[in-house]
Amino acid sequence: MPQENTMPHLASKDLCTGCSTCASGCPKGAIHMLPDREGFLYPTVTDACIQCGHCTHICPALKERELRPEPMVFAAWNPDEDARRVSTSGGVFTLLAEYILDEGGVVFGAALSPDLQVRHIAVKAKDDLHLLQGAKLVQSEIGDAYIRVRHYLDRGRRVLFTGTPCQVDGLYRFLGEHPEKLLTCDILCHGAPSPGVWSQLVRSMTYIKQKRPLSVNFYSKTDGQRERRFRVIFEGGSTYDAPFSKTEFGRGITRGLFLRPACHSCSYACTDRVADLSLGSYQNLPKDFYPEEQRRGICLLLVNSPKGAHMFDLLPLKREKRTLAEAVAGNPVLSRPPAASADRGAFFAAFAQQSFQQVCDQFLRSGPLSHVKKSGSKRKPFRLPHPFRKKQ
Repeated sequence: MPQENTMPHLASKDLCTGCSTCASGCPKGAIHMLPDREGFLYPTVTDACIQCGHCTHICPALKERELRPEPMVFAAWNPDEDARRVSTSGGVFTLLAEYILDEGGVVFGAALSPDLQVRHIAVKAKDDLHLLQGAKLVQSEIGDAYIRVRHYLDRGRRVLFTGTPCQVDGLYRFLGEHPEKLLTCDILCHGAPSPGVWSQLVRSMTYIKQKRPLSVNFYSKTDGQRERRFRVIFEGGSTYDAPFSKTEFGRGITRGLFLRPACHSCSYACTDRVADLSLGSYQNLPKDFYPEEQRRGICLLLVNSPKGAHMFDLLPLKREKRTLAEAVAGNPVLSRPPAASADRGAFFAAFAQQSFQQVCDQFLRSGPLSHVKKSGSKRKPFRLPHPFRKKQ
C-alpha cells in the first residue's frame, strides 16, 4: 500500500518568525513565502515537496539555542558627523560596513525598493551604502539573500549580514555553520510590523497626495530636536514631516497593533544574542554623559563573540564601556518581548473587511482607542485631519 503523503513539520503560526530559512533551504524549491490576511509572509508547501525533512531540521523556531557568555556593552558613535547624520543613532553600522567593503566584501541588509517595500539586498560599493542606512520599521523580505550570502562565502569573499535576530539565526541554520568570513550584526528589534499594513499606508499616501512617494525616512534626525521624525518625499519635491510618535504608523507600532504574532513571544528578546555584534539606540544614559553626543545619537553596541570583539577593536569608534544592567533598563527588548494590544484582533478584523481609511479613522488617529465608535453607539469616531491631506 503506498505511503500517505504528509506535509513537513514547520513552526506553528504563533511561533513562525518569517525568517524564510525553510524556503531558502528546500532542495526542491517546494516552499514559497506567501502573505496571510495580516500581510505577513508564511511558508506554504507545494506538491513539489519530497518530504526530506530538511526544512524541519533547519527551522530556528524548532531548535534550542546554545547559551553564550554575557556580552560586553558599549556606548559608541561614529566620529564622522556626515555619516552619523544619516544614521538612526550613532552611525556605527556605517563604519562596520565600510570596513567590510574596503576588504572587498559584501554587505547585506534591509533596503527600501523603488515601490517602498522593504527587502534584503546586497551592497558591494560604498556609493550604494546609503540604501542600508537608517531604520526600516517593516519586516523585510529575505528573498534569496541567504543563498547569495553562501554564494559569496563560497568564493572567498567576506560578508557582513545585518538583520533582526531571527533572520541572523535563520542564516546560520541555512548555512549549517558559522563561516570564518561571515560577520553578523543583529538589531535590537522591537517587533516586526506588518508589510501588508505598510503597503496600504503607502497606497493611502499616494491617493491622498495624488503623487507617488519617492523616499521614506522612518527615524529622521533634525538638528536641535531629540525626537525622531517620519519624513516622506513625494514626486515634485513636496514633503510630509512629523514626529514619528504622532504619525498613524508610529501610533500603531507604539500600541502593538500590527506586529507579527511571534514577536509577542520572541525568544530573542534577551541579552543572549545570536549575532557577533548587536546594535540599537542607547536609551537611559545619564544626562551628563556627553550631552551633545546624545543629542546627535549614540549607539548601544553589544559585543557577543570573539569574532565580534576582534572587529570591534579594528573600528575607529568613539566608545565608552557601560554596564549590561544599564543597557537592559533603557532597552526593554533586552529583557522581554513587546506586548500585544488588546485591540490587535479588532484591528486586523477591520483591516480585512474595511477600507484602509476607515481602519485609520478607528485605530490610528490621535487619542485613546476608547474613542472608537462602538456597536449600537450614536457617537461618531474620534477623528483628526488626515496627516497627508493638504491644508485648505
